[in-house]
Amino acid sequence: MKKWIGIAMMAALLSSTMLYPKHTFAADSFKDLTTSAYKTQIEALQNKGILHGMNQQEFKPQAVLTYAQGIQMIVDSMQLSLASIDFNKAPEAKALFSNIRNDAWFAQAFINGHYNGLDIPADIDPQKPMTKEQFTHLLVQALEKTGEYPLIKIFIQIHDEQDITPPYQGTIQRSLIYKITSLDENQNFNPQHVMKRDEAAAMVFDAVQFVESHKDKAIK
Repeated sequence: MKKWIGIAMMAALLSSTMLYPKHTFAADSFKDLTTSAYKTQIEALQNKGILHGMNQQEFKPQAVLTYAQGIQMIVDSMQLSLASIDFNKAPEAKALFSNIRNDAWFAQAFINGHYNGLDIPADIDPQKPMTKEQFTHLLVQALEKTGEYPLIKIFIQIHDEQDITPPYQGTIQRSLIYKITSLDENQNFNPQHVMKRDEAAAMVFDAVQFVESHKDKAIK
């Protein structure tokens, strides 16, 4: 049983290494962050080995965030793994997701997300852009897999709540309480806004900060 887990984890490591050469980690800073409002957060995550670029020098902060990139960010940042799950054989992405090949660089992230309870549609197109509500929903689900955190029992008024997909309303409310996202000056969430890579990185940074600052309070 454990052998299959080891094989799956090794495959994930190899695919990640092929996509992200070693020098895209903490060694070299990205060269294209000067105009990003989230430069500090991106560099902090890069130094932790959580965040990777499109190549060794570019993060492409203003590029649209795809589902593949978003799931990889979420799974890496919240350290979702298969370590505590027993399998008769190594799980395959194609058996879980109709549009994901087993050899895709992001396949293991989708497998890890699925088996850790993330609400990823089985027919998702991994190259499809992620909206703010989709990314927030999955990031909150992943954060809550790291422990149970005390929540203030409040309801935050969102002026464009009617635009939020109903199953996402609870996680979005919790994201505001956790302070990993926020409303705009008009108290709108803008759920259908298509995420940029630097915006997603900023939310991941806040989620990581939340988990690290609440380690002693979390109920495992």
